[in-house]
Amino acid sequence: MQYDDILKDLGDFGRYQKFVYMCICLLAIPCSWHTLGNTYLSASPKHYCRITDDQVYQEISEVKTCTIPRLSGGEWDSCKRYSNLSVAYNVCSSELGLRDANIADKEVTGCDNGWVYDTKYYGSTAVSQWNLVCEKNSQRQLSKTMVMVGKMIGSAVFGQLADFLGRKTMLLFGLLMQTSVGVGAAFAPNFPVFCIMQFLLGMTSSGIFVTAYVIGTELVGPSKRALAGIAIRIFYSLGMMLLAVLAWVLRDWPKIELVISVPPIIFLVYYWILPESPRWLISQGREEEALQIIKRAAKINKVKLKYVETNIPGKQVLQSANGRPVMRRRHSAVDLVRTPNMRFKTIKIYFNWISSSMAYYGLSFLTEDLGSDPFLAFFIAGAVEIPAYILCLLFLNRFGRKWLTSIFMVAGGVALLCAIPVPNEYTNMTLAIAMVGKLCISGSYAIVYLYAAELFPTPIRNAGVGMGSFTSRIGSILAPQILLLGDAFTPQLPIAIFGGLALVAGLLVLLLPETLNKKLPETMEEGEAFGKGKSAWRRMTGQSSKLNLAAMGDLPAVFETAPPVKESESESSDNLADVTISVISRSHRANDIAVQTSEEDFGLDNPGFAVLHQ
Repeated sequence: MQYDDILKDLGDFGRYQKFVYMCICLLAIPCSWHTLGNTYLSASPKHYCRITDDQVYQEISEVKTCTIPRLSGGEWDSCKRYSNLSVAYNVCSSELGLRDANIADKEVTGCDNGWVYDTKYYGSTAVSQWNLVCEKNSQRQLSKTMVMVGKMIGSAVFGQLADFLGRKTMLLFGLLMQTSVGVGAAFAPNFPVFCIMQFLLGMTSSGIFVTAYVIGTELVGPSKRALAGIAIRIFYSLGMMLLAVLAWVLRDWPKIELVISVPPIIFLVYYWILPESPRWLISQGREEEALQIIKRAAKINKVKLKYVETNIPGKQVLQSANGRPVMRRRHSAVDLVRTPNMRFKTIKIYFNWISSSMAYYGLSFLTEDLGSDPFLAFFIAGAVEIPAYILCLLFLNRFGRKWLTSIFMVAGGVALLCAIPVPNEYTNMTLAIAMVGKLCISGSYAIVYLYAAELFPTPIRNAGVGMGSFTSRIGSILAPQILLLGDAFTPQLPIAIFGGLALVAGLLVLLLPETLNKKLPETMEEGEAFGKGKSAWRRMTGQSSKLNLAAMGDLPAVFETAPPVKESESESSDNLADVTISVISRSHRANDIAVQTSEEDFGLDNPGFAVLHQ
């Protein structure tokens, strides 16, 4: 008996689960703030060389006309000024400026007196405060990259520690760390300190979100896993939209940092509200604690449990294929690639994760340069995600995780590639096409969390999702740097890269097994067996590889572990494929029995018949 069996009495999504899940979803809002806040914290306003100390930014002025050269395209040079023209407001005239503008060989120099920044949208940003422009332009994306590096480290560290120390413990630690570091970041004395703080905020944001996500999916039954996996993403999008509003109101980066850091301290009350994950407690052998949480949930859900304490999973003795007991041991992220089928699934789902993350964050950060209003563009970027999540909820249980992920990724990739021929001056058209791509990519990015959580078995589920989030940060770390390629070459290049990778990932995901309506694997053996023995075509089409043995007569409904192979027979049996007999019905009728062949690779002592009660 396993936790999914208990949920049959407890209910897949009763009142208790709904309350806890709503608490979990609220955590996604501050996570989105700190993940994407650098869109405004380190935004790069328009600028040009400062001539006088009291100078303010103007689109056109006599001083600007007299001192700032124009580029070949007609726009003002933001990093150069005329070198031998010393002019003040009272002596510079527009006629002088027009005359000097026609001198093609006029000498220019850098902005040795600093820059004047446009304050139309931003009062101050990290870029304007520390002058991260011109020769330091590459550093303006550094804080965004540091957030993503922090998210990479945080997802791995928090994911592994949550499997060791518990989901609730790491969740509360992350919340406390996020608030304290966020307040410190608002008072950063220089840019290196600011980047370090952003790195730590990235760690906490990823750690909190991944742990909360796993708690949500572990809490509910199979029929509601899609809802649990997608609904939390809606709150993430709402956080993005609220961030745009907060930034529009506050304008100055220290104020924005404080406002998104202080309020989440209220979530520390979760110490008294949130329970530990019963599924995790059971996997750790802490059945008594799990039983108390389950009983409290049953009381709130107003249901009666049919099982007694001895029926809690984990009390049962696990057996290997040769009938010997298996000692419970701690698992780590290494187990994700220890066996061939688990390794195959891990690589494929992680590549999809990397591609989705790169496109998702790249398009989110790109809103700073798309459209005429950065606040409105970012708000739209958050709003378009909600229809994607609604589509996920409508079709996830119809098309399945695999096919819907593929459809979203391929459609998103094609949409982004369609933006390549759009002329540079049509920024609003590029924004519209990019947002269609963002809608599709958001759908696939939401599903990949759920898909991974269902693919990985309980002992390494948090580590698997955490490492998936870790590897996906390769994409999100590269995203800001890829955006710089648009400055160096053509603005369409980043969109082409995002679209191309999304298209490839959408096709490769078809090689993974479907998890729709499948029981979550509870042990490493079940995780390795899941989807094993199917050809690439069967994985893509979802066809079963089971062989019906109706003509073989009646067979018992449950097969116990076969006797161990004798020592004299071991050599001749080394090359034989093991046979895993799966019981797929409670009936004893032969046409309800199927046999699935697969190579034994569970790391057990001897080959033999293994039992899977599905």
